[in-house]
Amino acid sequence: MSLKRKSSLVAAASLMGLFTLFSSVSTSAFAATHKSAKHHYTFELITKSNASPYWLAVKDGADAAAAKMGVKVNFEAPVSGTDLATQISMVQNAVAAHVNGIILAAQNPQALLAPVKSAMKAGVPVVTVDSGVTPNVSNSFAATSNTASSANLARYVAAKVHGHGAYAIIDFNEEASTGILRPAGFRKGMAAFPGMKYIGMQLSNNNIATATSEAEAFIESHPNINVMFGANDRSALGVAAAVKQMHKVGKIIVAGFDADLGEVALIKSGVISASVLQSPYAMGYDAVVNLIKIKSGKKVPKRIATPYMLVTPQNVNTPKAVRMIQQYIPSYHR
Repeated sequence: MSLKRKSSLVAAASLMGLFTLFSSVSTSAFAATHKSAKHHYTFELITKSNASPYWLAVKDGADAAAAKMGVKVNFEAPVSGTDLATQISMVQNAVAAHVNGIILAAQNPQALLAPVKSAMKAGVPVVTVDSGVTPNVSNSFAATSNTASSANLARYVAAKVHGHGAYAIIDFNEEASTGILRPAGFRKGMAAFPGMKYIGMQLSNNNIATATSEAEAFIESHPNINVMFGANDRSALGVAAAVKQMHKVGKIIVAGFDADLGEVALIKSGVISASVLQSPYAMGYDAVVNLIKIKSGKKVPKRIATPYMLVTPQNVNTPKAVRMIQQYIPSYHR
């Protein structure tokens, strides 16, 4: 599902209020950094794809920081989140173009390691967001703890079925660090409930229709399933569609990740019981701030744990949830 983004200054300004809630960088640090931006820096923002509101929220945060601090951020991303060759080429081309820094959400933690090392060797600092490289050689890495948040999500939904039943996972891929860590975290959380049987996992490759058919196949072959986890927005939407189409709403608890507009509507209607909502706007903003600090010779944190929230039908209309959702949907109101 695509989502038309607002690019006006009004929308950007409304999002700025979110940053005070989510960012780990203080307002005084902003001011100091802003003063140090004496050069006309150009940074390259390269995300996994351009097809998700999540990545556009990262872009919004980076754009807001760039406007505030007088630098330029170019945005590019593969159409598909699995087009690894294109993403590697984008990193290499950014280095060849002598950009002043790169913000990267790596599709594959091993495959992007060499390009990141090459960039840094060429004097181009790299800040990774959401999905880093292994080992973490980038100057700084800002992300939600995928393991901890997914484990927390698992415990929440397991409690809703009193710790008894069976569960399955629809992941988006097993190449990105997020695709590896979220299912692992979910299974770790479920391990606290011996009465929950793990059925298995399928990969949607970021395709809602694929996720839907895979979820339907799980439900048909394992009628005892009462919990299903979609490990990103596309996967969660597919799981939710399958549950609706098979008239299993209320009988199968749906857990999601990266609540976009479609997920929010399904949370409100009770089809999705909980979804992990991250802080992509803050990731983009922090990344620009940290690149400017690096260029100014200042130290930045090697690892930044960004906030998240479990959004549920019970809390989706709270002020905090609304502010979190507005990262993805600037015009959203409860």
